[in-house]
Amino acid sequence: MKLRVATLNDIPTLVEFGKSFIDEAPNYQNRHYCPESAENHFKKLLKEGVIFVVEHNGLLCGGFAGGIGKDWFNNQKIAFDYVMYVKPDFRKTRVAYMLVTAFINWAKILKADRIQCGTTTGVESLGCIRLYKHFGFT
Repeated sequence: MKLRVATLNDIPTLVEFGKSFIDEAPNYQNRHYCPESAENHFKKLLKEGVIFVVEHNGLLCGGFAGGIGKDWFNNQKIAFDYVMYVKPDFRKTRVAYMLVTAFINWAKILKADRIQCGTTTGVESLGCIRLYKHFGFT
């Protein structure tokens, strides 16, 4: 497995991941998915945020999209997740661990005052919580 920063060539697969994410997540299934909006968001993140992907045998098996901003009430820099998606066949492997590790390292390089990740999807929530707790998130 290989971790890398996403490129424009990855956008179509990331858009497909987005659709799979919405279809699978009980807490998101009733939300409309607009592929064009997802594509535009991912393209913007390549310039103003970060998207990490993991590939196996040349195919993407997971991705993590994150950004950096500030609290509305102070100037602390916050790194945050937009979405993490790992294809079902690659869950319970090291893919999610690799993605979160890369995001944390990216946030540290950008000197984030705080790093936050969460789960709201209803997909593998307990496993995701265990993963985030491993990294010290609450």
